[in-house]
Amino acid sequence: MNNSVSIIIPALNEAGNIEKTIQNVLLALENQELSDYEIIIINDGSTDETEKVAAELSLNNRCIKVMSNPKPKGLGYNIRTGIRAAVKDYVGWFPGDNQIILESIQKIFEQIGKTDVIIPYVANPQQRTFFRSMLSRSYTMTFNALFGLHLKYFNGPCFFKRDILKTVSMTTDSPAYMAEILIQLVKKKISYVEVPFCNQERVYGKSNVINWKNVFLIGKTIINLARII
Repeated sequence: MNNSVSIIIPALNEAGNIEKTIQNVLLALENQELSDYEIIIINDGSTDETEKVAAELSLNNRCIKVMSNPKPKGLGYNIRTGIRAAVKDYVGWFPGDNQIILESIQKIFEQIGKTDVIIPYVANPQQRTFFRSMLSRSYTMTFNALFGLHLKYFNGPCFFKRDILKTVSMTTDSPAYMAEILIQLVKKKISYVEVPFCNQERVYGKSNVINWKNVFLIGKTIINLARII
């Protein structure tokens, strides 16, 4: 396989998770014989030792780069920053929380070179709380209904042919950052494949994406998408 891949790893207070995340990504790359790669760790204003751990990882592997924000900017901002810095044929991301299992990372990498976009979806929603699962299902149904799509998930660790991302508008820092990209691309009739992935419990820290500010920003993203599509 001759395709190369850039992997963005956003990390906010993931000092206890980031090393295992990188280990799994590297093992999956090796198993899929993807030797031409770069890993871009983006420390999103962490207050723990995330930046220190990331710097140590980069010292041991010249393909690992570290970028840092002075304060948290949000996933959308970090994804855009990583995409601008990426130089490989494909670009995508995995969270730095080590919640995506190794086998799922490998399944995603298996599709590199076969399609324009790889769209992962959660295969074990029972691992989440009932409230989180219902919220995710409602989110997906809303975007599908509003834009006439049938995608299984809008918030997964997607990978793209890097060149096609030049054709879309990326504006939001909200949790709708991936929906903003996917809706534009699918409407352009690009090729894509949906791939199941499994989550596991995080062992360090906690996630906090459900708040009123993000709800407002998601609504703003929907309005902007309606204007450009």
